[in-house]
Amino acid sequence: MANCPLCSLDLQKEKIFYQDDSFIVLRTKDLKGHRERIMIVYRRHQHTIPYRAYERALTILSQIGREVFKYTPKFVILDTTFASINDHWHLVASDLDPKSEDFDLILATRWIKVVDNMYPEQT
Repeated sequence: MANCPLCSLDLQKEKIFYQDDSFIVLRTKDLKGHRERIMIVYRRHQHTIPYRAYERALTILSQIGREVFKYTPKFVILDTTFASINDHWHLVASDLDPKSEDFDLILATRWIKVVDNMYPEQT
């Protein structure tokens, strides 16, 4: 969609951590005071995705997040409750920095998954 910010990303200018035919994992446009903040985006403009794709997205984001957030013992994958883009499926992963601009919002948001970097076998 032409007016969707996720559909019109200029991938040449983005920090991409992973991509395949269905998903892209990249740094969010606004770090909001975090050292890192990443998201996984479904390549097609859809509001919801099939459950199997959703499970795969969580696995990908957890695995990439382990590398990106290796500086912190835990990071979270957030629900889209307060997402600024609501019509294109994506999920954000963030560290839990209490000094970040959006820390209160992170605490108010449902966490889909907490990934503990202390246990590498967990995904």
